Amino acid sequence: MHFPNWIDLDAVRPLTAPSSYRAELGIPAEAVVALYSGNMGGKQGLEIMAEAARLLSDEVGLHFIFCGNGAGKAELVRLTQGLQNVRFLDLQPMNRLNDLLGLADIHLLPQRADAADLVMPSKLTGMLASGRAVVATAHADTELGRVVQGCGILVAPGDAGAFAAAIRELAGDPVRRQELGGAGPCGVASGDRQDFVAV
Repeated sequence: MHFPNWIDLDAVRPLTAPSSYRAELGIPAEAVVALYSGNMGGKQGLEIMAEAARLLSDEVGLHFIFCGNGAGKAELVRLTQGLQNVRFLDLQPMNRLNDLLGLADIHLLPQRADAADLVMPSKLTGMLASGRAVVATAHADTELGRVVQGCGILVAPGDAGAFAAAIRELAGDPVRRQELGGAGPCGVASGDRQDFVAV
């Protein structure tokens, strides 16, 4: 069975001014934020984000923000101990969702290979609506892979080196980030990226 994901495009839309989270977290205006926001469970393969943050610890202007709660959070915290480029936030109020998603310059969407074509992550529509580029772990022939193509970069699930390389590439290329991010709201609004949850 297929059930459509949806997002309120009046509630989540590209920001026209910097996210207030930047000032609250002390993130410089010129810094690049790679954001994960959502459930921290088992099917996401969150450890790849910790590995990528470690591989990119030399990128002074790159900040990783991991927002959410769940069974996998404690392990993610453990794996990122000592990394100065990682910050954690608890689940944020719903009325700040647009500001939170707009904090990202790059959205992170890790998925395990065995989950990538079972259930489409509901968080993806918010990422697309926010007008930010996405780096996702999925094979190109999965539904997640097909959706992300054109608005982000795909890497193979479990490949932390490729995940880090994609983040590094986008962090250094604001023009491409803008191009990829700009494709997201168009796809959501047109409806061609909405009917993709399979249960």
